Amino acid sequence: MFSIPLVKRAMTTITLALYFLGMYAQDIVPPLDIPLYLSGNFGELRNNHFHSGIDFKTQGATGQPVRAVDEGFIARISVSPYGYGNALYIAHPNGKTSVYGHLERFAPPIEALVRDGQYRRESFSVNLYLLPQQLPVKKGERIAWSGNSGGSGGPHLHFEFRDTRTQIVLDPLPSFKDRIKDTRPPEIRALMVFPQPNQGIANGSAQNQVLKLIRDKAGRQSLANPLTAWGQIGFGIKAYDRMDETSNIYGVNEIILNVDGQEIYHSIMNRFSFDDTRYINTYIDRTEWTEHNAFFMKSFTDPGNFLGINRAPGNGIISIDREKIYHLEYVLKDVYNNTTTFRFDIQGKQAGLPQGEQQGVWFPFHRDNAFAENGIELQIPRKNLYTDLDLQTQVVAWHTPFAPLYIVGDRIPLHTYCPLTLAIANDCYPDKSKYGVVSYLQDKKTWLGGQYKDGKIRVQIRELGKFSVDIDTIPPTITPLSEATWATNRRMAFRISDELSGIQSYRGTLDGQFVLFEYDAKNHLLYCVYDPERMKQGQQTLHLRVTDGAGNRSEFRKTIQMGLKSTFTVKNKNK
Repeated sequence: MFSIPLVKRAMTTITLALYFLGMYAQDIVPPLDIPLYLSGNFGELRNNHFHSGIDFKTQGATGQPVRAVDEGFIARISVSPYGYGNALYIAHPNGKTSVYGHLERFAPPIEALVRDGQYRRESFSVNLYLLPQQLPVKKGERIAWSGNSGGSGGPHLHFEFRDTRTQIVLDPLPSFKDRIKDTRPPEIRALMVFPQPNQGIANGSAQNQVLKLIRDKAGRQSLANPLTAWGQIGFGIKAYDRMDETSNIYGVNEIILNVDGQEIYHSIMNRFSFDDTRYINTYIDRTEWTEHNAFFMKSFTDPGNFLGINRAPGNGIISIDREKIYHLEYVLKDVYNNTTTFRFDIQGKQAGLPQGEQQGVWFPFHRDNAFAENGIELQIPRKNLYTDLDLQTQVVAWHTPFAPLYIVGDRIPLHTYCPLTLAIANDCYPDKSKYGVVSYLQDKKTWLGGQYKDGKIRVQIRELGKFSVDIDTIPPTITPLSEATWATNRRMAFRISDELSGIQSYRGTLDGQFVLFEYDAKNHLLYCVYDPERMKQGQQTLHLRVTDGAGNRSEFRKTIQMGLKSTFTVKNKNK
């Protein structure tokens, strides 16, 4: 006789197995009523992260009905001016959670609960966690309307599946294979060869090199030029996938690299943890991305790469130690098993390997590391570097009235936030709260902020590079928009912006009572829609306060008249 825990464990295993075989497709309904097309697929390469779901097109507009793909209950509701914007999380009996992001608005019962939560917390941004009995949903029930909220770059529905217990994200596409057509295999655009530092050489150089491809009349691809190498070599590939009836490009689901018939690298992008999403910075060649906006996916793993998509037992590095021809083969597949194969050769050619010399302080990737010198204090705990680092620092003249330019290594990503402390060489500004660390990328200055103490400022960074210390004393700007239409539209609107430290917070009141302003951060818009249940009628004083990251504050006051028809009438203006 089986115990209940054993039965549950077996059922979970069977459920996951069926999921990855795509056998849940018949058990769920589409989240949209319109034909399904993707603008983005699971695991696509993005800046500093992998795409954690699939993006459904919504015919270029907002307002498409969004439906629960299966029965369950709404476990979480999130509202934010960033990220997923308006989002719903539905827990299902099969152990998965479905996520719906960038929504325009929620269905009425959900909307009412959200408004109540926002007014109780006196905040537009909320995260509401619910019990199973609060908001149960049926399969196919309308739960929201699609939108463009949060960090969305255009109207669409972001959709995810997560393992409810672990919150690991799972590729949802297998569940929709019978509703989305794809007969097109991945496309290879270019290769990249990575001679390993002090251990390899390719085409007579120790530098990474992009290898161009050509096609013959029959459409077969090959290297544009012969390739010679010696020592330890890695490869990377620039490739995309496509689907039928769309012009979009997508990420590649599966990559295999064989050498002389033996598999040395294998990755499948079908699940990952949010804790691992920044491993994209070692999965790709970071320099090609930052300098040329090109994604080359490495077919080898750096020593600090613990991303779980890797399947091959080794690290994917090829040892070229004989003067012979090495036969290599790339195999790329998508979720539909459409396959592209590309074969090429390396001629082993013996050559002397360059011996680089250490220039700075050596930071092993697997150890806790610290540096303190010339006004710079840096700590990088273990597992924050992807390879060993030869840290070179430099202090360059006066960059601001308060500090020099501190060059702390090249522009190298860190896996999590690490503390950096900089000395304020000319600590002359009386209000210490206005100090902040700024980073520099070419001509762009970015405020990082920080905490002041004893002539120094400490900040958390996720990337090495160029830094200094500056002040922000300029308050945000508040600009009313289309005041003449406030009455007819029952909507007050403002544009808010800040030149350096960014908008940190805002608060609106009517006669001293909190009133909800919604914030569209990407468009710098702040607006309030009249709510007859929570907003009084008659003459009242509107007070809007906006604060930036350095504590600078701007205020806007206006007397408005709320008539019997629930409209706004401007009476006078006082700043």
